[in-house]
Parts: sequence; C-alpha cells; structure tokens
Amino acid sequence: MVDYVLEGPRWGNGALGSSGGTVTWAVDPTVPASFVSVLQSAFATWASYANIAFQKVASTATAQIDFNVGSIDGLGNTLGYTNYSYSGQHMQSATVTFDSGEGWHTNGVHVVSNQNVDLAVVALHEIGHSLGLDHYNAKPEVMNAFLDPSVTTLAAGDIAGIQALYGPAVTPTPATVSTVAAATPATPATPATNVASATPAASDVTAVYRFYDTQTGDHFYTTSSAEKAQIQQTLPWFTYEGTPWATPTKGADTTDVFRFFDTSSNAHFFTTSVSERDQIMKTAPSFKYEGVAFEAYADASAPGALTLERFYNTQTGQHHFAGSAAEASGINHGAAGPGWVDEGPGFTVHLATDTMLFA
Repeated sequence: MVDYVLEGPRWGNGALGSSGGTVTWAVDPTVPASFVSVLQSAFATWASYANIAFQKVASTATAQIDFNVGSIDGLGNTLGYTNYSYSGQHMQSATVTFDSGEGWHTNGVHVVSNQNVDLAVVALHEIGHSLGLDHYNAKPEVMNAFLDPSVTTLAAGDIAGIQALYGPAVTPTPATVSTVAAATPATPATPATNVASATPAASDVTAVYRFYDTQTGDHFYTTSSAEKAQIQQTLPWFTYEGTPWATPTKGADTTDVFRFFDTSSNAHFFTTSVSERDQIMKTAPSFKYEGVAFEAYADASAPGALTLERFYNTQTGQHHFAGSAAEASGINHGAAGPGWVDEGPGFTVHLATDTMLFA
C-alpha cells in the first residue's frame, strides 16, 4: 500500500513518473517580501526529490502557480488552500492563498503565525497540492490534512508521492527526511497546559471539505477526498472553500448525519434526526436519500465540539449551517440576504483548531 494520494492531474505532457519540466511561479502584491525566500526553499525541497524544476517570474499574469494572501476564516483555522485548473490529466494553472487572519510575521529566520505555525510547512503542503498531491492521513506527513508539529519537512510518503508523479530527481540533493512515525510518541507532551489532553487527536477526527455551488448558492460538505477530487474535476462551478470543521470517528458518543440531494433545487440537505430523515423520505419525493455523510457528536458539550446553527431560506428552499455565532448573527441580521429563518442548532461537529489547518 502506498503512503500518498494523488489528485489526478500533473504538470508536463508525459505519463506518470516522467519529467514535469519547468513550472513558473510568482507572487502578487499581497504577499510580503519575507514570504518569497520561504517559497523558494519549499520549491527547492520538492525539486530535490523529483524530476521537476521551478522558476520564479515577475508577474502572476505569466506564471503557472500564483501566490496571494487573503482572508479565509481567521486565526487558528484554515491556514491556506489551493485551487487548480487542468485539461485531461495535465495541470494548467494553480493558485495558492495563505490566510491573512493568521497574523504572519517574521520571528528570527522564520515566518510564523500568531499561533507560532511555521509558514515553511504550510508552503510545502500547499505547493504539494499545486503539484498534484492530495491529503494522506495514515502516517505523519507534510500532506496530512492535520498539522503535526513534529513534521518539519517531507516524509517518506511525500517523497514517494512526488516521485510517482514526476520520477526521481536527475541530480538529487535531498534534505533530511522526517520519518516522524518512529520518533513521535503516541501522545506528545504539551508543556504547561492540559488543554490538549481533553481534545480529540487528529486521528480521531476527519477533515470536512466544503464547496460553494455558484449556480445555486448551496454549500456542500464531504469527508471523501475521492469525492472532493471528482467535484473539482467535473463540476467547475463548485468553488472549493477549504476545511471549515471536522467530524468525529464513529463511536458510542456519535450520531449519524444523513445526506439528501434535492433534485428540484440541486441542493444538499443534512440532518441527524431519524424522524426527520424518515419524514423526508415519505413526503418529499424530490429529495433523494444518499446515506450517512459523516458523524456528529451526540453530546454538544464534548471536548472540541462546535454546534452548527441551521438556517432555512423560505425563498430558495435551501438550508445553511453557520459555523460560528458571528456568522449566525450576520445571517439573522440580513447579511446573507432575505428569506433566512433560524431553525436552531443543527448538529455538532469538531471545532476547527490549529491541528486542522490545511485545505
């Protein structure tokens, strides 16, 4: 079994395992000058293991991979995300956005967030996406959906994945490989705080991928990386918005979240209520039941829990799940437009924290 997941497309016109050629990149005016050396180092690290080269150019107008800094979701949540376009199996362009809400600043030779997350690891991760790698969570790696502070450079699976795409470097100059699995204790100690011991570990929660349907205004959620890739490949009007929260692993303290697709509005609906599920199946023929989407906490007071507020739009028939009190307040005060009715708590997921950083 391989220790990596491929997105599907790659740079270059050859088959898997052949050279990716030279890929150009540039930063737009929102990117601080201190970021540039971090990005250069990240590209050099990937290039040291694979048969692909990178060249910085002056303008994003001519670059194949663009970088910017923009607002995503504020401090301690999604640090960055990557969007890309492709034709067939070949990458055409990619855009990496780093969250401006993280408070990036220089600290000695590093650029870090206000929660002391090193931009170098975030850059490695997002560039990995732009090169064709998806999330892989079975072992600690750069391409994990969850940040592992002990992983500071590419692990064996990251290297195997990039070489599966482009073959090994012609003249490899490898940096030190972090094998972390052998060196990292099962439960890392956290000095001077007991908070971490009350919060589920990364292996106990699963990242949720969120999309925005620009045709209907609906939000869609999935925990499947395969479904995420399928949407990105076949539904260009779906905008990928990253990882807003996670879901717990199924257990005695969780409940199923049921998923429906409304063929009349082309929108999805989610509920944990068995009676509501059964009522919809009996009385709403346009709603097609798609099974269990993911898990939610049965107890809203569980460590790390986040209860989503459910809204219904009387004009469009859509539902929306607000992930914060501020978002819910905004909707109630008309920020999302008319017709929204607050239906109360929807279901309880895992709060986005600094261990749920990558999209």
